[in-house]
Amino acid sequence: MPTDPLLQTLRTDDLENRSDRLHYATGEMLGQDDFRAEQLYHRRQLARALLFLHGSGTIAGLKVIAAPVASPTNPGAVGEVQIIVEAGLAIDRSGRLIELPVPISLRLRRWAEFISDPAKTGDPRAVDRLRNAYDAGANAVLADVFLTFHACERGWTPAFATGPFDALDASQPSRVRDSYQASLVLRSPGIAPQAFDPWATVPPGATTSQVHDAIFAAWTHLEPPPTGVPADFHETPASLDPNSVLLARLYLPAAAAPAAPADINWSTGAWNHPLDTAGDNVSNIDNSVRTFVVAPALLRRLHNL
Repeated sequence: MPTDPLLQTLRTDDLENRSDRLHYATGEMLGQDDFRAEQLYHRRQLARALLFLHGSGTIAGLKVIAAPVASPTNPGAVGEVQIIVEAGLAIDRSGRLIELPVPISLRLRRWAEFISDPAKTGDPRAVDRLRNAYDAGANAVLADVFLTFHACERGWTPAFATGPFDALDASQPSRVRDSYQASLVLRSPGIAPQAFDPWATVPPGATTSQVHDAIFAAWTHLEPPPTGVPADFHETPASLDPNSVLLARLYLPAAAAPAAPADINWSTGAWNHPLDTAGDNVSNIDNSVRTFVVAPALLRRLHNL
């Protein structure tokens, strides 16, 4: 099936670049590129407003929690741990809204077995991945949870063939749904888990000059790198879309650098004690590393406005 370049543009969302709005006139011929350009213009304007006025991060929900999973062969024993990302809403690094309508889960032991198996990943170095992500100071393997905007094509319907090939059964999606992709990525112990904050240079009680300097710098601080740049963009690894949103850091407990997933402690006791008095985190999951987008109504409540 030929790839429609305009659909590819819609799929990749080049929202960082300026786009023209359509100028309509009586008798003007309009094609599919015009209607898609109209969508892109309005989506870009909304995304830019959300990004530069509110920033990137968690708006509501999306808490990452852990839940032991019973062994299928021994119901009285714990076989592994699953993490659950609760439903919620976030703004990504391009200003797009990412909505998770229902909670999702990931079996950690199955994930660890897959990424460390050269036969499944096709990478002979996969056997060292868990060992390389081991932090001796924390006695844990480090991994970060990310959420990425993902456009899903839906409602395929017959259409005229495009491209250099003739086809009698050509089709195109009639809808594109704004969806998501959750990722769990092993991290090096040298990478700080804290999400990038473009306003970190503004101290409490900052002077007018300090605020102005931060605003001047925000234009470049908030801009994602060009597509295809291999270097990390702040806390986002090069293997992911640089617009991805950091949700949490996981600490998979292990007494020593693991040679295999079985060396990680999957017991209930290792995943069930609080890290703080509020109970927002357990020692294996840190939800505070993310950036939060604070709603104006919440600020009004906090300051009795």
